[in-house]
Amino acid sequence: MSIQSSIIGASGEYLVLSHLLRLGLIAGKTPDFTKDYDIVVLNESGEDSAPVQVKTSTNRNWMMSKKNEKIITNLVYCFVRFEGENKSEIFVMKSVDVSEFLKMSYKIWLKVPGRNQRPHKDTNMRKLDSDFKKHFQKTENLSKYLNEKELAFIESHKEGWLDRYKFAWDNIKI
Repeated sequence: MSIQSSIIGASGEYLVLSHLLRLGLIAGKTPDFTKDYDIVVLNESGEDSAPVQVKTSTNRNWMMSKKNEKIITNLVYCFVRFEGENKSEIFVMKSVDVSEFLKMSYKIWLKVPGRNQRPHKDTNMRKLDSDFKKHFQKTENLSKYLNEKELAFIESHKEGWLDRYKFAWDNIKI
C-alpha cells in the first residue's frame, strides 16, 4: 500500500512535535502552508522562539529547493526518516549547517558531469543526502573536476555523516 506524500509529511511533523513536547518544550504546529516552518518552539516566558522546518522521507534523502540555502536566524530543520512500519529517526540541524551542505553539494553536482558525460543543468531543486559520496562511485578521476576542498567534502559526507545530528535536540536554541 502506498501512502500519500502529504500524509507522510504530516506524520513527520506530528512525530517531531511529540518529541518536543516529551522533552518538556513549549511547542505548537503552525497553520498549514506557513512559509519556511511547520512548528514553533517557545521558551517558558514566551519571549523567545525557534521556528522548526520538518522534512520527511521514506528513503535516505530529502528533497529541498534553492530557497533552503538561505540562512534563517534560529531556524532548525528536523529531517525525519521513516523506515518500515516501526522505525524512525530524526536529524536536527541548524539552518546554517543545512545551507552549507546544500550550497557545496549543489556546486559539486554542477561541476561533475552526469550520464554520458553530459553537464548537469541548473535547477532550483536541491537534495540533502545521507550518503552524498555514493553519487560519485562510478565517476573516474574526480580530481579532474573538483578541487581538494570539494573532494574532502565528498569524503566527509559519506554514509553516517548525519549521525551527529540524530536526535540532536540541543540544536534548538531558545
